[in-house]
Amino acid sequence: MIQDSGIFGYARTGTVEGGIEYPLIVDITDKSLVQYDMNRVSILGNDFSREILYPDMLSIEGTPDYVEGESIALFYDAIELMQRPDSFLRKLFRIKKKIGFMKLIYAQSVADPYLIPVLVYAGIQVFDDSYIRMESANRIKYTMFGKTEVNYNPIEENLLFVRDEIALLRQSIINGTIREIVEKFSISSKAVELLRMLDSNYFDEIEPVFPARTPYIKANTIEALKRPDILRYQQNLADRYRKPDDVRIALILPCSARKPYSNSKSHKAILSHIEQYRKYLHELIVTSPVGLVPRELEEGYPSRFYDIPVIGLWYEEEKLMMKRLLENYLRYNRYDRVIAYIPDDLEFITDSLPADSRILSGDLRDRSNLSKLKETIEESIKELAVEKKTRSERKLQDYKSIAGFQFGNWIIDKLDGVKILTSYNQDMLVKNGTILMVYNKNMGKFTINKNSAEFFLERHDHVVEIDDFKPTSNVYAVGVKDASPDIRAEDEVILVHDGEIRGVGIAKMPFQAMVDLDKGIAVKVRS
Repeated sequence: MIQDSGIFGYARTGTVEGGIEYPLIVDITDKSLVQYDMNRVSILGNDFSREILYPDMLSIEGTPDYVEGESIALFYDAIELMQRPDSFLRKLFRIKKKIGFMKLIYAQSVADPYLIPVLVYAGIQVFDDSYIRMESANRIKYTMFGKTEVNYNPIEENLLFVRDEIALLRQSIINGTIREIVEKFSISSKAVELLRMLDSNYFDEIEPVFPARTPYIKANTIEALKRPDILRYQQNLADRYRKPDDVRIALILPCSARKPYSNSKSHKAILSHIEQYRKYLHELIVTSPVGLVPRELEEGYPSRFYDIPVIGLWYEEEKLMMKRLLENYLRYNRYDRVIAYIPDDLEFITDSLPADSRILSGDLRDRSNLSKLKETIEESIKELAVEKKTRSERKLQDYKSIAGFQFGNWIIDKLDGVKILTSYNQDMLVKNGTILMVYNKNMGKFTINKNSAEFFLERHDHVVEIDDFKPTSNVYAVGVKDASPDIRAEDEVILVHDGEIRGVGIAKMPFQAMVDLDKGIAVKVRS
């Protein structure tokens, strides 16, 4: 019986067959885990034909993608396919399409310790130590910096190294940091190749199961540009987001090391000079790896949760990404005037701006430059005869843009006529005296309640269909009948039984896992 204690995308950790933890390295000499007879081999209680396990004994033409045991799907021919990583991944995702989360995947003889992190991330849970034993016999020792040759058989040290690695991966799945581990542990060029293929060629397979948010993003490598959550943000910015109504002037600014940006010294210096005009402006921050952040999204994910070395230099990939996103954004969000207040290292974005943009660059904290910015904004407001808006009117428009980005543009029509009610420093969207949503400033997102749950039920968005019971603190996967495919782990969801709203909460699994599994917490219920 499989019991997950943590799921991050296709990476899983938990116990199987009486408490054995996975991901795991099967000791092929341990008779309690592996048993042989003339015709069959039993691995963790799963019986397989010896002909299937050993290709040189294969007596039939053609090979299957996998062979199923009770709790394990054996990835057939994994070691040969590993020489062709794209073929390996193609077969892996064919297997995943058929079995989903119902079984663990076992890949034989591929337990190179410098490949294990990316393979676990891709969705393989069971390995064996045959590869490790072979390399140890050849006097190869594993270190945190790579492989080295020694004058003895380092089997015990190597097994300890890999077991410690597996233990770290288990914990990283639970705490949501396995992507960082994979990027850090990129000693092997093949591991980097596999990760880049996963990001570029298998985004449509990975993104639906990648969490809506993680604890943080350490963007220390170029691979961070292609993280599924970063690409999802950029896609949602293009597909869902629309700027606040009636804002006619865009002000483009650089990012800062401190998040949210408005708490940084550089942004405080800028904003203090233009405070009286901010209600007329739409502030846009250009950055990497996320690309472009409208000010009202700066408290949300991933904008507030990434960290990147700030050295005033950009990779060409980053420059192209930022320029592309800015061009695309301005195609769908039109302004009467664009003002760019940027340092010299961001001048490359000017090619992406409208021809009549006002561009100021240089030292952004220089008082003379700040004065020029203030004058430029004043002139633009007068020249365009910008209609006066109150701060509360502007704040409401910002909140509608946030809700549209979070849930989709359809939600904005549902918010017609809402007002902002502030209680205990918490902003709520209220309509006819009914609270519809609460803005969580620490998370930069809206939480839904039973009043707004009806909106989602009408569209069958963010819906988890449950059996006939009253949800309390947790809903377990065994009680889930179905889930809408837009749900990602950490998303807001509503709980429904036969059209009746039973509760709201936070998804703790992707939709497919909720449907496939019988164990584990599917939804954390919010009372």
